[in-house]
Amino acid sequence: MDTLKALQVFMTTAENGSFSDAARKLGVSPAAISQSIARLEQELEVRLFNRTTRQLTLTEDGRRFYAQCRGPVNHLDTAINQLKESRDEPAGHLRVSLPNSFGRRFILPLMGEFCGLYPKIKVFFGLDDHFSDLIEDGYDVGVRVGMLPDSRMAARPLAQIPQYVVASPAYWDKHGRPSKPEDLAQYDCINFQFPTSGRLYKWEFDCDGERLPLEVVGTYTVNDIEAVCELARLGLGVAQLPGHEIMPYLRSGELEVVLTDFVSLQRNITICFPHREHIAPRTRVFVDFIVEKLFDHPDIVAELPGLDLSAKRSELAAAEA
Repeated sequence: MDTLKALQVFMTTAENGSFSDAARKLGVSPAAISQSIARLEQELEVRLFNRTTRQLTLTEDGRRFYAQCRGPVNHLDTAINQLKESRDEPAGHLRVSLPNSFGRRFILPLMGEFCGLYPKIKVFFGLDDHFSDLIEDGYDVGVRVGMLPDSRMAARPLAQIPQYVVASPAYWDKHGRPSKPEDLAQYDCINFQFPTSGRLYKWEFDCDGERLPLEVVGTYTVNDIEAVCELARLGLGVAQLPGHEIMPYLRSGELEVVLTDFVSLQRNITICFPHREHIAPRTRVFVDFIVEKLFDHPDIVAELPGLDLSAKRSELAAAEA
């Protein structure tokens, strides 16, 4: 027996007082209504209606059963109506996973405008650099730096990000400036360790169109990208960092870039969401909003004055096509 359907027939019959009126309301025959009520009574082993040729009334058990069903059915009706309304106006709870530094710098400042446009959306942000599994951890959207989503995820690009080698000007003045990536073996390099896997980030360079990965050594290893940046700013070593992380320090002169002829653009920033046949409106409008605001944003693309990376971007686009 289809319990929900049987309950709908029972509630409608009780509220309309006759099989024929309930049948008109539900678009079925009076005989179908009568048969459904009979099956429900058989299933429950109780009589729900007193039937005469002139009148249909609830029994005492029927009245009690109706009162018990009314609350849950009201809640179900409300849930169905809210779901239908949300298809037209984005609403509900949205869970968003963000890398810590990028999220604070680029996503959070946009939220006043977003929530003004969509006041019925309630947003939870999970900020960390552990790159949690979006689906297993129940996230609707995630921004990922330098990671490709798995096959369960759809992704829209925000930018290709340059990887710059930096240190403080005082550090370069003391130790000299390298002229090629291999020279970094002579420098104290700051390693970044991925918080989830524990593996070290491998530095990478573009050498005549070829990707050159490079393992480096040094005094410090940390699992926080902002800490890498801070150690470099304090003159404690050399770091390779995405351009958007270091732009404020480049502008202030606290960090200086070297090896600009070997800048890599192999890493992307993407906004990801689970592959589904029906994407919730709240997810769709959030993704569209972030792409509109941040696609090729100058502080994310992070091109330095006098450094034109457009040719490299074109080469990568052609290789991926």
